[in-house]
Amino acid sequence: MAAAAAPSPSVSPMTRREFLYYIWGASMALLLAETGGATIWFALPRFKAGEFGGAFTLDASQIPSVDSGPKDFPDGRFWLVNLGPKSASDSRQPKDYPTQQGVAAIYKVCVHLGCLYKWVPTNDRFECPCHGSKYLANGVRVDGPATRNLDMFIIEALDASGKVLAKTESGDPNADPKAGSPFLLPPGTVQIRIDTGKKIQGAFNTKPGGGK
Repeated sequence: MAAAAAPSPSVSPMTRREFLYYIWGASMALLLAETGGATIWFALPRFKAGEFGGAFTLDASQIPSVDSGPKDFPDGRFWLVNLGPKSASDSRQPKDYPTQQGVAAIYKVCVHLGCLYKWVPTNDRFECPCHGSKYLANGVRVDGPATRNLDMFIIEALDASGKVLAKTESGDPNADPKAGSPFLLPPGTVQIRIDTGKKIQGAFNTKPGGGK
């Protein structure tokens, strides 16, 4: 005679309280997962080398020759200049804002209302097509509605081993004229690195002093 089948275990229905506990637990797990993901996202570097917001490493051969005019680097949104005696002695240079010789990386956005200014070789200066602000090759404002000089990026001069030989001085150019100023490349420089994530705001400049 066949044995009787064992009775199936009974399953109690989920109570309303248990259901709410499950919903609460799932919500907390989702919140923690989202918070952890956001933390990791913000901890990771946002910009890669060679894209705006990151670092651009250039060989010395890519640096414009002394007093030859700015070189455009659209991917980094900067103009690279190499200022020499001609630039330093420019008669249009306002006496209140003396310049130095050397290399500088100038942010391509006009400080007035954010338009993209351009280099005009025939006038030997930067000019903004939107509202007429004008700047010399060193980024100093000489005309127009802008009230300060152009912003600069930090440059590092590197030797063959990657050692930093010199760099743009950081700080507030309103208090320290050397902050953001061009600097001469030391002997042994084989590359320069421009950090487009580190910008030095141009000094306030509201005095007329410059030529038109």
